[in-house]
Amino acid sequence: MAIDQGPAPGAAGLSDESYVELTPGQRLLRFLDRNSVWVLLAIAVLAASLLTKFEILQNILNLGAAVSSLGMLVLAQTVVLLTRNFDLSTEANMVFGAVLAGVLISPVTILGEGTADQLNLGGRGWSTGAVLPILLIVCTAVGLANGLLIVKLRMNNFMVTLGMSILLYGLTLVVGVGRQLTTIPEAFRWLGKTRIDIGEDLKFPISAIFLVLVFVVFHYVLTRTVYGRRIYAVGSNRDAARAAGINDGNVIIGAYVVSGLLCGIAAWLLVGRLGAAQAGISADALFTSFAAAVIGGVSLGGGRGKIFGVFGGLLLMGTITNALNISNVEGKWIPVANGLVILFAIFIDGLRNIRAARLTGS
Repeated sequence: MAIDQGPAPGAAGLSDESYVELTPGQRLLRFLDRNSVWVLLAIAVLAASLLTKFEILQNILNLGAAVSSLGMLVLAQTVVLLTRNFDLSTEANMVFGAVLAGVLISPVTILGEGTADQLNLGGRGWSTGAVLPILLIVCTAVGLANGLLIVKLRMNNFMVTLGMSILLYGLTLVVGVGRQLTTIPEAFRWLGKTRIDIGEDLKFPISAIFLVLVFVVFHYVLTRTVYGRRIYAVGSNRDAARAAGINDGNVIIGAYVVSGLLCGIAAWLLVGRLGAAQAGISADALFTSFAAAVIGGVSLGGGRGKIFGVFGGLLLMGTITNALNISNVEGKWIPVANGLVILFAIFIDGLRNIRAARLTGS
């Protein structure tokens, strides 16, 4: 009598999990790996709607606008993390770009000896068409500088981007002279401010549409282009990628350049939404973007992570922040909440690494 033993290990089209009988603990790890961010997001939205005055539809629309600039930073973190590197300068790059743009575009009415007045050319204010390219070029150049220092001079990515962050915060204070620049022209604010009236007192923010489109583009780039596959290859095993003929240095430099460009876009969205620019315009954005990327499935070890999950991580972090604000939680507790979320993100990444090690037998 013939006995059907099932498919042999390694059969085409089957993953390791197709023939390995998983224990309950392994099933839990697999479930967390695949669905954790969306389960957490559903819980957060439900809790916010029950415990606060969180009107789901309107707040989702508002959330899309509120996290649009943060979403750019999350993508910046994601691209760099996928190459097994870090970028600690994203928040500082965004803030510097925002203040520089605010100084250039705002008509300064009180003339003095400050750098802001000198850059503003006596208070005339530059046009949006002139300032926006400058903003994007400057922020992209910061990313390029990071990449060149790390790859060409073989400097530690953590220390380089940390030093760049400190440098940019210093330059922000020099350029902005500590001022809050609030006279931002409507043309510059269009993307971050404009909303489409969809009836019943609901207005859809253009910035939310832009956010989704950018995530779709990055999903395509990372999954359907040669450069995207090279990013994963370099992050998974840099030596193997190099042996396969991939210029790993150029891939990493490119990731930092993309990160810088996204920081510039984030600055544009942030200034447009708030209508102001100053040194303290964004608090804890670095750690929040880092947590969103890791909770969304991006591995700290590089080479693993999907844009779909990262988008869920972004919405989760935005929902938590929104719920805390609506609940009128004291400001001193918000850093505590952020710290717990970051630790949880690292914990989830550790669980993924344990599962991956068990499946590969390493």
